[in-house]
Amino acid sequence: MSGGTEALRSAHRMGRLLGMALCLGTPAVIAVFILSGTVPPGRESPVGVFQQVGYLLTGLVFLSAAWVWWRSGRALSGFRELPEAARPTRVLRESLLYAAAFEVSSLCGLAYWVLVGTQATRHVWGFILLTPVLFLALVPGYDRWAKQLEG
Repeated sequence: MSGGTEALRSAHRMGRLLGMALCLGTPAVIAVFILSGTVPPGRESPVGVFQQVGYLLTGLVFLSAAWVWWRSGRALSGFRELPEAARPTRVLRESLLYAAAFEVSSLCGLAYWVLVGTQATRHVWGFILLTPVLFLALVPGYDRWAKQLEG
């Protein structure tokens, strides 16, 4: 295994670990806030304006996922043209950037909790639990990065 490949694998592993720590840690902290009562539930009914807010938050989550899908495609397509020394940094940076983009989902869950609370619990938890799911589903694995280097 060449030094460049090992550096790339190491950067990917680090990006994956840090990204998962972020995408699991934030939902865990939010869950503790909600379950402990630190953040009290909202009292609004999830109809009318608050239902529209829920739709808006859902749209933001889909938008962040679509942005990651688009950006990862662009990053992968230009990966071979990068100098070998810059590739590990790109892989690490992209992984962390995608993890940060998926934090939108957890924050939307917290926002919806503050608005409607226990009247839409399944939606709140859906937002929160989507964060790690989106990370695992949409962040390119090592094989996708390495495949871009093949002729």
